[in-house]
Amino acid sequence: MSAPVASVPAMKVFISSVTYALKAERDALAAQLKVVPPYQPLRFEDFTAQGRSSREACLAGVEACDVYVLLLGPRYGDALPDTGKAPTEEEFEHARRLGKEILAFVKTIDEEDEPRQAQFKARVQSYVNGYFRGSFADPLTLNLAVTAALAEVSLGPAALEWSTLPEPPAVVWRWDVPAVRDSGVYGPVLDAHLVPIGAQPLRATQLQGLPGILTRSARDAGFFAETDAVKAASNSAMALSWVPNQSGGGAGGFLTDRQEPTHRGILVHRSGQVSVFEALPTDFMGALVNRDDLQRRLSRLMVLGASVAPSYTTAVAPAASLAPLDRVFEGDPSKVGGRHQGTMRMTTGAAAVMHPTATVSLSAVIDHSGDVAAEMAAELLDGLRQAR
Repeated sequence: MSAPVASVPAMKVFISSVTYALKAERDALAAQLKVVPPYQPLRFEDFTAQGRSSREACLAGVEACDVYVLLLGPRYGDALPDTGKAPTEEEFEHARRLGKEILAFVKTIDEEDEPRQAQFKARVQSYVNGYFRGSFADPLTLNLAVTAALAEVSLGPAALEWSTLPEPPAVVWRWDVPAVRDSGVYGPVLDAHLVPIGAQPLRATQLQGLPGILTRSARDAGFFAETDAVKAASNSAMALSWVPNQSGGGAGGFLTDRQEPTHRGILVHRSGQVSVFEALPTDFMGALVNRDDLQRRLSRLMVLGASVAPSYTTAVAPAASLAPLDRVFEGDPSKVGGRHQGTMRMTTGAAAVMHPTATVSLSAVIDHSGDVAAEMAAELLDGLRQAR
């Protein structure tokens, strides 16, 4: 008797587009995926009645999918009143935030794009951190293109494998970038860096198009608030988007109040290095850090950095820093604010640094961000202890 054949779980494929503008393509693709194992199409038209809004149902579909398929025609769709974005763009941003496998396809048609759709297409197809997209002319060519692309998708997470470098690559540290120095920040700043290995440098024209993308990516991820006064610029050496410190004291303005600095930002250097930084909460005694909090923060910074890394980046050497250490102590960060006594020390100019001595794949940075961040946090805490 032959052994039973193990069933292969269906790959859930979310189909995202302007529904009315690409109805024939959506119907044909969904029908194709239903009969070609091991795929399961997810789309708005097939959702059953639910106790939530259409938007929530669609975003939940994005969350449930394994692969997000974006179909782009000349129409943008109706912008929602609260965000000013069409549902398709919201779904794309949600998929990107979640680190979903994204496949984009553009319809070749002799019809001019609507202005908002032209902007959306440019963002999706960005040479630096966009997606290499396929094309289609009709339902048949779309089905062929999508099934061929899906056959190349591997859903298993990239293994976390560290490869030691013979010598550390050069890093541009935040304190060496005058453009993001902020005299209004008195506490420590945490930095995460992804240094590319073997990548070609970016051209000046590529850097010029990045500031707006960095700003939008940071807002979409909740790293920048929509109301933040962002400074975005580029030159031949880098592109940057950052927020100067806009916070004051606590509610009563007392020295013991917890202060939440808004100083944070993203930089993409000509080398392809991506740096993401944020100032830590403080009170009059300074900041408190522990391994769990540093790991959580570094994981968030790295995932955001990986999302804006040049698309051809495959391997990176993670690096991190925490500086200055004058007012940084090891302890429970939740206790910052309301303290009335403590100790002081002077370590002017000192920094805790993790140098980029080993590489990991960029995909592993996303799939195993917590594990990578744990290594970084451990090294920064060692540096803090040595500075005492």
